[in-house]
Amino acid sequence: MKMQKKIIVTLLLVLSLVLTGCSGGRDDGFAVGAWNGTTFENTWLNMKFPVSDNWTISTDEEIAQLNEISTDSDDAGQELLDKIAELKTVYGFMITENETFSNVQLIYENLAMSIGGTKMSEQEYLDSAMEMLPSEDYELLETVTKDIAGKTFTVAKMSAYDGVYSQDFYCYKQGKHMVVMIMSYTPDQAAVIDEFVSGITTLE
Repeated sequence: MKMQKKIIVTLLLVLSLVLTGCSGGRDDGFAVGAWNGTTFENTWLNMKFPVSDNWTISTDEEIAQLNEISTDSDDAGQELLDKIAELKTVYGFMITENETFSNVQLIYENLAMSIGGTKMSEQEYLDSAMEMLPSEDYELLETVTKDIAGKTFTVAKMSAYDGVYSQDFYCYKQGKHMVVMIMSYTPDQAAVIDEFVSGITTLE
């Protein structure tokens, strides 16, 4: 479990360093999305991510901490959205399967806040991320495409720590944003991740 947490932290650090930040905005209709019961919905993506009862959903407070937004402030509505708009990387959700500790995170990166970022393709984005991972711990197994809810994601499948853990790095570019899903799991629990991914559909 501790090693899996280390892997997740490493991937998040890499993601935050993929591009060099600069000023920019979110003018492509971007929305973070929100939970509706046990289904995460995002109208901007036209996607919904249902989870079963055996998944633990990180609280709004935990996600706010990841986004470095204070939950003690009196900001609400548009003021909170303005704070989010200033962030280069925004976390949508983080969920953990209770029995296997498989973990899924949805993250958005504002490419407009990076020099030349909006010109970067999904493959180029993944290539930059892979270059930052410690080669002694991570091995890129393959890069494939996966159709999810009418969108074609580019997926980097990785093995970590001599095959002890697996990570799948899903990327899809929409407007000026890169939509990223990071799946962390043990190889014998791949079916848990497959079941989650197969449940993702369009909102309409």
